[in-house]
Amino acid sequence: MREARLRSLERWLARADLERSPAVGAAGWLAERFELPQPPPYAAVALAGESAEHPAGEWLRADPVHLRIEGDSVVVLDPSVLGLEREEADALVASLQRHFAADGLRFHAADRERWYVRVPEGERPTTVALEAVRGRDAFGRLPSGGGAIRWRSAITEAQMVLSAHEVNARREEQGRPAANSVWFWGEGATPERVDRPYALVLAHDTFARGLARLSGAELQAPPASLEQVDLVAESSAALVVLDEPAAALRRVDLDAWAKAAARLDEDWFYGLGKAIDRFGGVRLVLPRANDTLVANLGASARRRWLRRSRPLASHA
Repeated sequence: MREARLRSLERWLARADLERSPAVGAAGWLAERFELPQPPPYAAVALAGESAEHPAGEWLRADPVHLRIEGDSVVVLDPSVLGLEREEADALVASLQRHFAADGLRFHAADRERWYVRVPEGERPTTVALEAVRGRDAFGRLPSGGGAIRWRSAITEAQMVLSAHEVNARREEQGRPAANSVWFWGEGATPERVDRPYALVLAHDTFARGLARLSGAELQAPPASLEQVDLVAESSAALVVLDEPAAALRRVDLDAWAKAAARLDEDWFYGLGKAIDRFGGVRLVLPRANDTLVANLGASARRRWLRRSRPLASHA
């Protein structure tokens, strides 16, 4: 990936006024921008992005993961490496629901890879986001809580239920990774109020879509290119969330990442000069490992053509 070159993006990053946000990850930056409470209720907001209904109660993500033993570590692998079928997800979640019904947990599979669980009042745990544990050792990052539910024991029980399930037995026979655990994270309730920094949000990402719905912004799917973005009103601001390269990266599919990034460079970053003229300015938000790079492009960026661009990896 250090050899990847996105010429259009690199050219405009060289001309931009750069700043850094301490927010980590795309979801962290979005939570900060929409002024969500801390810790951000990622699960409840994302669930609002799954449908037009605003979920009541306390929610967690309970995403299916594969735990792999590596020496003395147990490494958490992302749901996207599983390639679950919808029928498999429904069967696994149904078994979890039967097992945990007495604890008052209510599981819901909104998608093959996005699972949620409603938590009884007073049982909200403290968790670590999946993004922070993906590809890392699970020990030291397990959920904890002070209620009746022992969340670390709950993960062990979930592992027992899933490991013994016929779905996973069949997957292992076929040489596919088992969905042998869930990762609880994103605790919280739907916020009563969400700031509206954008009049229009164009996104497939469920968390961004939830923020749009809860803030009252107009919500659309992203168009194919920057040229097709039309603001709601001349004085309004729009947010476009482009997550295809990130999805490929979570699958550790570097070829797909490179192709998706190249498409973004051609369809979105190549035309930034015209977009600056049309909209009066453009802001590029680039999440990194430990913070977020924000590149502000105003009219002056059009005149900074002598600035030399650097490889994209130098901005990581």
